Amino acid sequence: MLAAIFLAACSYNYSNIDECRSLGTLDLICGLQNPEDFAKIPEEESLIISQFPGLPELNNGITLSGKLSKLSLLSNKVTDYEISYLENNDLGIGEEDCLPSKGPIYPHGIDIYEEFSADGNALSPFIKESSLLAVVNHLEISRIEFFLVFPEYVEFSDISKPTLFWIGCVKAPEKKTYFNDVVIANEKGDFFVTHQYDKDLGFNKLLIKNLTQQETGHVYQWSRDYGYKILNNSGGSWPNGIEMIGDRLFVSYRMNGSIGIFENGERQNLKLRNYLHGGPDNLLVVDGFLWAIGQNTDLGAIECIDPELIQCPTPFFAMKFDSDMEILEEYNLANVSYGAASVAYPYADLIYFGSYKSDRIAILNVGND
Repeated sequence: MLAAIFLAACSYNYSNIDECRSLGTLDLICGLQNPEDFAKIPEEESLIISQFPGLPELNNGITLSGKLSKLSLLSNKVTDYEISYLENNDLGIGEEDCLPSKGPIYPHGIDIYEEFSADGNALSPFIKESSLLAVVNHLEISRIEFFLVFPEYVEFSDISKPTLFWIGCVKAPEKKTYFNDVVIANEKGDFFVTHQYDKDLGFNKLLIKNLTQQETGHVYQWSRDYGYKILNNSGGSWPNGIEMIGDRLFVSYRMNGSIGIFENGERQNLKLRNYLHGGPDNLLVVDGFLWAIGQNTDLGAIECIDPELIQCPTPFFAMKFDSDMEILEEYNLANVSYGAASVAYPYADLIYFGSYKSDRIAILNVGND
């Protein structure tokens, strides 16, 4: 079976475009490491970028570290964040016994909650100007890290560089848990997070489960009051991006080719792609609209396993949905100097694309469409 899969994969002839150079369709921001997820900073024309370490399975088992960075949408300049640790604060975010690691960070999915407010004197009188950032961090035990983010107009006399303020964390329920993406549910820091697969499953078993669309993971719901519980009927093949609009929860199931919509204890599935024709990766809510992005192939992505490949140039799509999940816009790209696309963020007449395996961010100008 594996031999047949790899033979089928060889029928896809994508150009190995490792040089970070525009071919005309997309503008590029180079010099990054797997810019896998985006989160808009409130009251500022900037995005937080999760520079993903990458899957060890796609890098000969080697685990790289990553970073959190800031992208100006006005200049396209990228600046790495420094982290300041506010231990023993009284903000009540995360688990009481979860301590900061203070080492390298291994970020994956991220999310910002804008209406965050908390009582406490741990930081400054400006705390009500802050937003809450949640980051999936792949330590030996995956966990969610919480940070305060301040807009540029808030200045601290003793801080001159872009800084995130660590205020708490939550460890995964098991050592084998592999988180992918997170969405903050309320101002208390409760959240939903996708458990993509068990880390001890092994690559070959995981590959077969994915290609045969067997269940590999589910969605966890966490509250400071009761801890973790599995969201009812949330299992699927490769749970990936997760977002919320009001009380509706949206989850992309990469290998099922669908988006699960959870509301009032019920689940509906919106099928985007047929079997092995690719599926949705990350989800992002922008101005009340849901953006989904993913690859237009499954088997062809096997080429991305090569650790020497700097970026995986698979064809990809981006879709914009309204609140009724009607497709308002759709973009399909192939044979461009980009691929393995994992997130899309619209800004003015541009769409910014991030990737789980690439050294660049791509920008598509849709102003003439």
